Amino acid sequence: MTFKHAIWPVHTERLCLRPFTPADIEHAWSYRQLVEVTTWTGSWLASVDEWREFASPRSDILAIEHEGELVGDMKFSVRDGWGQRGTDPAAVRGVEAELGWTIDPAHAGQGYATEAARALMHVAFDTVQVRRVVAYAFADNAPSVRIMEKLGMRREFMTKEDSFHMTRGWIDGVGYAMLGREWRDLQKQG
Repeated sequence: MTFKHAIWPVHTERLCLRPFTPADIEHAWSYRQLVEVTTWTGSWLASVDEWREFASPRSDILAIEHEGELVGDMKFSVRDGWGQRGTDPAAVRGVEAELGWTIDPAHAGQGYATEAARALMHVAFDTVQVRRVVAYAFADNAPSVRIMEKLGMRREFMTKEDSFHMTRGWIDGVGYAMLGREWRDLQKQG
């Protein structure tokens, strides 16, 4: 789903989230090609040209900037929910958002992914008004699992050897989610 440009950029205390542009490709490749990044991403791309081909046509990638420097990128995708055949298709249109994050290891450990993801939770629930936000990771990706838990998302499932990894073979996965009402309750708690 494409959004009105009025949503972007989104500013947090330290970050700017904005649409990813072709000018970001080379910088993002500098960290996207690193083993410590490719180990945990869903795409193992062999060259900057493959990364360009993958990223250029996508409208669901956002740049994460700190003081004007690209420190990572995020997935922010809004999609339809599932509904039984025969129900009103409008009831499930654009009701779920998926988040994902990739941080340049040179900027890891500073809370940027958590800060950016929290901002996108706000956008998803309060601006776009989805009813549910989801995020997925390889189960062994402890930093991403910690982020989902810091956000207050609940683990909905853990799969057993459902994903084939380039170097690890069959590995486990996890899925976390939060509903809009859970988000609003969390905001009331402060």
